[in-house]
Amino acid sequence: MVSLTSALALISAGLYLDGRVRLSRDLAFAIPGLKTKLWFEKQLIPNNDVSLYNRFDDQVQIRPYAIALVFENQSYTWKGLEIASNKMAHWYQAQGIQPKDRVAMFMTNSPLFIISWLALLKIKAVAAFINNQISGPVLIHSLKTANAQLLVFDHELIEVLYESIEGIREMGYRLFTLTPKEQVLAFDEQRKEDGRFYEFMEWRQCSAEGYSRDTRRDVVIGDAVALIYTSGTTGFPKAAVMDHGRCTLATSVWAGICKITEKDRTYDCLPLYHSAGGTWISGSTVVLSRKFSTSSFWNEVRDQDVTMIQYIGELCRYLIHAPEDPRDKNHKVRLMFGNGMRPDVWRKFQQRFGVETVFESYTMSEATSALFNLTSGDDGAGAVGTFQQGLRIVKVDLDTEELIKDKNGYCIECDYGETGELITLADNKTSQTRYIGYYNQPKLSNAKLIQNAFEEGDQYMRTGDLLYRTKDHFWYFADRAGDTFRWKGENVSTAEVADTLGHVDGITSCTVYGVTIPGKDGRAGMAAIVLKDEYWEIPIKQKKEIEKSIRLINERAVQEFVDRLGRHAAKRLPPYAIPRFIRICEGELEITGTFKNKKVELRKEGFDLSKVRERLYWWTPQGYQRFGARENEVILAGRARL
Repeated sequence: MVSLTSALALISAGLYLDGRVRLSRDLAFAIPGLKTKLWFEKQLIPNNDVSLYNRFDDQVQIRPYAIALVFENQSYTWKGLEIASNKMAHWYQAQGIQPKDRVAMFMTNSPLFIISWLALLKIKAVAAFINNQISGPVLIHSLKTANAQLLVFDHELIEVLYESIEGIREMGYRLFTLTPKEQVLAFDEQRKEDGRFYEFMEWRQCSAEGYSRDTRRDVVIGDAVALIYTSGTTGFPKAAVMDHGRCTLATSVWAGICKITEKDRTYDCLPLYHSAGGTWISGSTVVLSRKFSTSSFWNEVRDQDVTMIQYIGELCRYLIHAPEDPRDKNHKVRLMFGNGMRPDVWRKFQQRFGVETVFESYTMSEATSALFNLTSGDDGAGAVGTFQQGLRIVKVDLDTEELIKDKNGYCIECDYGETGELITLADNKTSQTRYIGYYNQPKLSNAKLIQNAFEEGDQYMRTGDLLYRTKDHFWYFADRAGDTFRWKGENVSTAEVADTLGHVDGITSCTVYGVTIPGKDGRAGMAAIVLKDEYWEIPIKQKKEIEKSIRLINERAVQEFVDRLGRHAAKRLPPYAIPRFIRICEGELEITGTFKNKKVELRKEGFDLSKVRERLYWWTPQGYQRFGARENEVILAGRARL
């Protein structure tokens, strides 16, 4: 499966072919891009055949009884999924769902997620993929944004819904569970007294009659296939509109670049509310996992003869920190694809697990373009892509996050090696650069746009991400604009610092952020670090009245680690970028569904001893030393040498 957020700029054939750029790499992108562009514009559009569901139907006609999906050792054919989705589509229509109506899906990974989405696509309705990790006000906000008629959900999420049921009812939602009735009744006895607040989605008894392609001839490229919410690392999630045109183009070019065929088997353990079926183009098999698990990941990959794996965020970091296994390279994986793999993990992962090729991409749900990097060695390892037309890196004031303009009021493009904000062409003059923005949030959508960026009449979208490019035309992710901070008059990239610290043995995960120091300008760096298990003794229980357990730290081992960390930071980082504080976390860092660290609470707590109960260290001329009440008094008195 490929993320629906992969909007492909390369189909406009904006390539930079000269002696300094690898011709074979460009051609690997260009040929699939040009083929798809011709197929889309010369065949699909003239024949009113742009519906993404039709790509699934193509495979049903070609290979009806081939395996399309594997989930928990059960296989589903293309024809089987079609019949199931026909029944569910009839059920949706019986509930009054019409074309362009929205249905909120609050579900975990399972075949039912895919069947529900297929059912909505074939009747031209729109699924709103609600993050199954959210609750309370964030859940209410997401449902309010979707403004749907129905909310369908997995029964295992019932408690989250129960906590917010009054707010959900006020919005007029009807609630249905997709979990079979007989299974639900075995676990829902406790709510009989209060009355059940949902109905059962009894779709299996509905007609299996199919839907003619003619019923989708009025689907156009801008019609929505789904609402996909941003991960919400800060603030409430926003719903990005993914449309038929962009999704068809993205999945087709992805399949072409990666040379995917019906013989491939793709392993996907990422949340389906952020991903969707690129295999509908290639006809390959998806091996779907309920969720990511470090301990079971490679066993499932081996057992299912997987040839490709999808990654995102810190997934690869978790895997390389798992205990080594003699079978680490015993698999059939030829390629991994995704986004967010940091440079300090990239080559370690390839070398340990023997995965030859990486297809890294950079994109955003709402962006009009993307970057891509297909590499099999050191050349380009760590880069998010190479040059693409319609993308610019421009100068930005990191304190105010305002774009820096020249004397004529135009943006200033960054030089090689200079970090700036990435902006993408959003002129709506071609199908590839259309800007759709966020659903039901026009102010937020317009706030992302800048007019007259380089000339009168042009329009670009601000990504809020900081990148830089090198003279060999590789582009690298630096940081989120809001995460980069200033200290000692210099700009500090949290991603760069985290990558550097990530090379220190003993770290399982690490996130870096800036904290305010009384009487000091800017923000000082702070790193929250999760150590490997060998740094902890056997957990013990506190007093009986305190239920949670605490972990006893191995004092000698941790002191050795902190000393080593200090030496590494002093050697590898500029003085101003060395984190002034270290927080040793007793548990895992809180992450989003796409494995992005949530820094907001960590940043709020800072080094406040009334809020932070975990062990802290601070930077001194002798390296990292324990931080406590006395050291805090020195900072508050303005005597600290930070």
